[in-house]
Amino acid sequence: MPPTPTPAWLSEFADAVPAQMPGWNADVHTLNDTEALRAQLWDQLVLDGTLTDGDATEAVILTGPKHDRFIAVPVHHSDGPGLALGALRPPDPTSTLDLTHHTAPAAAGLGPDPEHAVATMKEAFLPDYERALLRVQIQALRTAAAGIARASAAWDDISGTLCDAEGWPIDDTAYADGKVARDASAWKHVETFLAHGPNVLVHTREAATSRDYNYGPASTDLRRLRRIEKTLAGAQRVQTEWEQVVALMDGSQPGSRELYEDEAMEIRNSEGWHYADELIYQGPALVRAAESLAGRADAERQAQQLRQASALWRSATAAPASPASPPAAPLVSPPAPRRSR
Repeated sequence: MPPTPTPAWLSEFADAVPAQMPGWNADVHTLNDTEALRAQLWDQLVLDGTLTDGDATEAVILTGPKHDRFIAVPVHHSDGPGLALGALRPPDPTSTLDLTHHTAPAAAGLGPDPEHAVATMKEAFLPDYERALLRVQIQALRTAAAGIARASAAWDDISGTLCDAEGWPIDDTAYADGKVARDASAWKHVETFLAHGPNVLVHTREAATSRDYNYGPASTDLRRLRRIEKTLAGAQRVQTEWEQVVALMDGSQPGSRELYEDEAMEIRNSEGWHYADELIYQGPALVRAAESLAGRADAERQAQQLRQASALWRSATAAPASPASPPAAPLVSPPAPRRSR
């Protein structure tokens, strides 16, 4: 059976995406392996059912400048064709985001008109996606900050027992091993901050006003953002240097990475502990500021939606204006009775 040709409006939709959304690309993909694609869905309910139960043979995959990805699957309703739009799993190099179905942005229905469909995606679905991603990133940072604090507390609990009354290690090997374990445990949480902290910082700064910095409930935390930015920049330098060392190992004699990788990793983790220690306090500050401003934005958006819904309801239920009463007939004096002669 010959393949079904791509609907013209589907290709036109893919072409319209980069024109209306600079930095985004869109390509029509043949749905040869729906199982692999379903595994990439963030929304495991609506879109999964669309891919499983639908008869679509092609879909549009959209990729943003930050490597975020959407999928638009053709669907057919009683009133005609359209698209079911949803998000694929966002980039998560540390696998620390809670990407369960209940955290995903709601799938959107788009009509077949390419220009209108892209406008709806840009104005409605993209902001919903960004809010959903921000929420799961904030949660990941909260967990990471708590993880660093636990690693520090665990070391504090045992470090005293490894030292004499003057604070010198009793057993150098045991003391060094304890610090190595602490640094390794903390660094994996620093990597979460490197992966998701910059986006949370950007959104928090964009949402904050001068009043928030000076008088708002998050003012103290907001004033710490510059220090957090410096901490992340320092930690990123440590990570970049590590990646360069690994690249040199891979490019040198075979087997050198196996010999030296553990030692290089210990050096990276040790150098990174300073930044991990800073994030014990700075990380929760970023989380609190981000949550405060994100919560306010959500409340304002809900209030606006309620106002719009209320206005529509008032418009729909307003009593129609009474028709104007016909003008009263002019008063005419009755004719005078005729007198008989």
